Amino acid sequence: MTQLTVQDTFAQFEQQVRDVLAQQGTLRETIDGVRPYFQELLKDERLVPAEYRQPLPDKYAQYLLYRPEDDAFSIVAFVWGAGQTAPIHDHLTWGLVGIYEGQIEETRYRRLKQADASGNDFLEEVNKVQPSKGEISFVYPPDHDIHGVSNPFAAPAITVHIYGTDIGKQERFLYDPESSSTRQIVTKHRNEQPLYATREEQAE
Repeated sequence: MTQLTVQDTFAQFEQQVRDVLAQQGTLRETIDGVRPYFQELLKDERLVPAEYRQPLPDKYAQYLLYRPEDDAFSIVAFVWGAGQTAPIHDHLTWGLVGIYEGQIEETRYRRLKQADASGNDFLEEVNKVQPSKGEISFVYPPDHDIHGVSNPFAAPAITVHIYGTDIGKQERFLYDPESSSTRQIVTKHRNEQPLYATREEQAE
């Protein structure tokens, strides 16, 4: 049996995701519908080309792998060097996080509204997990959307994420527990164009 090219694998996955999105379910139903297809996608060892697997010296790297022209979703690879950390943040969309290589630590939080004079928001730690290759977690607003990610291990790690929009354009928030404050951010991809083109883009 002939193996699909990586482009065809992504095209097939896009159709599967669109079929789920067409059902117009809740965010949790969307996650549950996409998850088995995403689990299968993670098994493909060709998703992240070799030249994009090396960690940067100063911070984690964020590479856009695939994005339909209508930004219906995006698939992004994050490369984590030993000791690298992402600040506590939200997404304001649904998402799945798959461990592609190595292991990370994910700390999940719940946002609490405090009735103080400043009107600050505070966070409560919900749990902490250390998923390894092949394991998947999820995020979606409003109650399951905030986490911090780090690689406390000696070896690099790669995670592959799918989000319900182009996360590289999404306005969202960082959370600082020490000052009980938030800051709006956009975390841009290191590459403007996806590493893999859609079928429509290939035909142009």
